[in-house]
Order: sequence, then C-alpha cells, then structure tokens
Amino acid sequence: MELPNRHLAYVPEAKITDYLLNLNHLRGRGKAQEFRVRGYNESNVDTMIQDLIAVAQSEAVSSIRPNEYGLNYVIYGVIQPPIGGPLLVRTVWFIPNSGGAPSLATAYPRLQRERSRQ
Repeated sequence: MELPNRHLAYVPEAKITDYLLNLNHLRGRGKAQEFRVRGYNESNVDTMIQDLIAVAQSEAVSSIRPNEYGLNYVIYGVIQPPIGGPLLVRTVWFIPNSGGAPSLATAYPRLQRERSRQ
C-alpha cells in the first residue's frame, strides 16, 4: 500500500536539526551519530529532507500503527547519503485523525539484516 497523500509528505526542518542530527538529544543522539558519520549535517539539511521524502513517495508502507492522535506509517527505503554507500532507513510518517499531509515522525538508519527480521 502507498502512504496516503504521499505527494504531500513533508519533513519539518526542526525534525532534522533538533532531533535526527542533534548529538545532544536524549532519544535522537544515536541516530544523529549514524547520520553524521554518513555525511549529513547542518550544511545539507535540505538534501536529507529530500532523501527522506523520496522514501515516502516511492516505497510501500510496511506497517501501520494507530495511536490516539492518528496513524503512524512505517516505510523502509534506501537513501544515498553524502558519504559511503546506500543506507537502509526505517521512516515513520504520521497522519492525524483529521487527515492531511503525512509528516515525518522519525527515521532510523538500519542495517540490511535488520529489515529481514521485521
């Protein structure tokens, strides 16, 4: 299944700068370390945003997880970071109960073998 309204998918810049690339974020610092090692940083936030949106717009939904506020859609995809080879990522996109555009909730850099266990 495709992500609903995937053509409207967006990533707030603060989700990248304050979370996914923030080495001081309590929950995001492990992700930040991996994304930074792969060449993402404050100078190429727009590239990272576009790479993650491309996953939402081109890959199939792997699972759907409801919560009281809406639905989280899990989508795996491969991005090409600035350093190193392709990187498998697990992205989670949120659509509120009221509908609308999917926004990035989180992204995890993954190893290929981790996907096979999902």
